[in-house]
Amino acid sequence: MLRALRTSLCSIALGMALHGTVFAGQTCEEIAPSPESARMAFSSANELLAALDKEQPQVALVARVGQDLSKYGLRYSHVGFVRKDPVTGNWRTMHLLNACGTAHSDLWQEGLANFFLDSPFTYESLLIIPSKEIQSSLMAKLSDRTQYLTLFSPNYNMLAYPFSTRYENSNQWVLEVLASALSEKIKMDTREKAQQWLKLMDYQPTTLKLGPATRLGGRMFRANIAFDDHPNERRFADKIDTVTVDSIAQFLQKTDPATRLVIVPAPKLDSLVN
Repeated sequence: MLRALRTSLCSIALGMALHGTVFAGQTCEEIAPSPESARMAFSSANELLAALDKEQPQVALVARVGQDLSKYGLRYSHVGFVRKDPVTGNWRTMHLLNACGTAHSDLWQEGLANFFLDSPFTYESLLIIPSKEIQSSLMAKLSDRTQYLTLFSPNYNMLAYPFSTRYENSNQWVLEVLASALSEKIKMDTREKAQQWLKLMDYQPTTLKLGPATRLGGRMFRANIAFDDHPNERRFADKIDTVTVDSIAQFLQKTDPATRLVIVPAPKLDSLVN
């Protein structure tokens, strides 16, 4: 593991890259976040910490809001795992991050405040807590570098097709690791096997309606957006299927009915003044 500063957080906190040498995050500008965004991030981390200390999961999924996705009927845009560091006992997030808006990504383990330091639309978060059996299985997967890297690809696409291995986005990595934990009797040593199992178990991705102008604009001006992994018949019908927080939560609740969702509210403004 290599220690590196996330460039957008360089004056505040350390992130730990779990694979390769990259500077990950939403921006490559070496500027510190504003005092207000830093204050909101740390206050949101405190809210999340209180919820984790109350629920005491061995491992859980944690989702945050990014940009406003309400026009697509979505609230949360990004999901990762959260667990206690076996050495320090501190809660740490583990998630896939896009590198500087490029077509590359890496896996990161970092503190709770870093999870909110990308100036989200709102600072509400969501805990997705599986049953104890699935938590134990997830912990084993996330504690074994070989297992979680087997399901990781650095070829990033924000709108990656769920049943293709050409690219991978943040939510897709979480879903495939989750699949390996849910299917303990099947060795998920390739992404293809994880995706085949997800199809067999009737995982339903979220379908976004994106017209040709939107697709063309995204492909031409964003290195981290591609559509060539999507089936032509779906793409040309303006139907883009992708992995979302909503689709992960729905699938997990279907396959593991003991799963609980805990909304962690954004910090109150008056509490930030004091």
